[in-house]
Amino acid sequence: MNIKKVLKYATLAVGTVAGTAVVAEEITLNVWADSVRVPMFEKYSKDGVELNITTISAPELVAKIQLAMQAKTEVPDVVFFNNVNYTAQLSTRRSNYILDLSDLISQEVEDAYSTNANSPCEIDGKLLCLRNDVAQFHIWYNAPLMDELGEELPTTWEEFEALGARVAEQGMALGSAAQDAPLMNFLSAGGCQFAAPVEGQSNTLRIDLSTESCTRPAAMVDRMVANGSLTKVGPFDPAFAQMYRDNKIPLLLGPSWFAEHVIRPSYGAPEGQTGAALPPRWADQDQPITWHWGGGTYAGWRKTAHPEEVADLIEWIATDIELQTTAVTMPAHEASSVAWGAAISADPWYANDQTYNVMLEAVQYSDTNYTSLRVNLAGAFSGTVAKAASIGESVLAALPALEAELTNQAKLNGYTVVK
Repeated sequence: MNIKKVLKYATLAVGTVAGTAVVAEEITLNVWADSVRVPMFEKYSKDGVELNITTISAPELVAKIQLAMQAKTEVPDVVFFNNVNYTAQLSTRRSNYILDLSDLISQEVEDAYSTNANSPCEIDGKLLCLRNDVAQFHIWYNAPLMDELGEELPTTWEEFEALGARVAEQGMALGSAAQDAPLMNFLSAGGCQFAAPVEGQSNTLRIDLSTESCTRPAAMVDRMVANGSLTKVGPFDPAFAQMYRDNKIPLLLGPSWFAEHVIRPSYGAPEGQTGAALPPRWADQDQPITWHWGGGTYAGWRKTAHPEEVADLIEWIATDIELQTTAVTMPAHEASSVAWGAAISADPWYANDQTYNVMLEAVQYSDTNYTSLRVNLAGAFSGTVAKAASIGESVLAALPALEAELTNQAKLNGYTVVK
């Protein structure tokens, strides 16, 4: 479906020739976005700029951009990516779509992002996109249940595991071990480098799951699956949702969007129940490390005839405070995020008014290795460690298979792999 929005508010006279007004030619930018972002783009107002907006479903986005580039027609000048990996996939020699924004977006704008929030857009020293929203993991907890149990919120993974052992005796669990992204978070929290870009070495990934930073969290997951404090079904499984409704999940690690888009509508948590706490750290770590489960980005076409206008549109939609205040997920741009968070703080559905403050602080601990890659992390984790956990087999024992799969994917997609 195409939606054309013509932004004409006045004739733009820029000079005279022999007493005749010279009118600047109106610029048309082709924009591709999902149905959620289309209404946001429609609010863009700039004299002399027309947006030709096309709604594109996520699964076909990369393929359609590649086809448009081959056909050399209707290539989008600006695009919304719902997957951070699309930037890397479309900045190769064969699919060289992405516009380098390094000289088009000011450092002031980059600095206005929450710490590490824009790392998926910073590749090999270049700024290739601006991030729309963040999805950092932290603790979501059932406040009345934790009070009833007389338990304190864990601040370390050692405390997390010990709490799990205690509540498992009552048929309760602290989340799932059978989903790809939560498992990435467990490993990331230990400092595991399962697909870490090597600084200063273009197209080079460190993939090494044999270190203690990987084996320690994997062994913890195994022990927790064994005693039942991590489930063998994923958080979207009806059985898990029923456990939550039955007050069998005192807390879990979930992304920033999990309360609004899962706990509230799918698990049916009542008003005053759900609170947020910072992600745990290991006792020998100075601070937590947290992974992300999603977060979209805006990028431009490197052959656009209007790079400055493209950059202006990308900057506006990613950082306009009024626009982002009503976003469906937590903005990556910090001032926009703070404005957005006011509604979270005031919402009586949450257990207290500190929920957003916790969410914002948690972003600061984002793993910088959460970036744009030509590697299907979700597929690799799902087919190895998550599969193992779901059938009661060892996650620790599955790490070599995960490393092999990630290494194979990385090499096939042009990366040099080091340990």
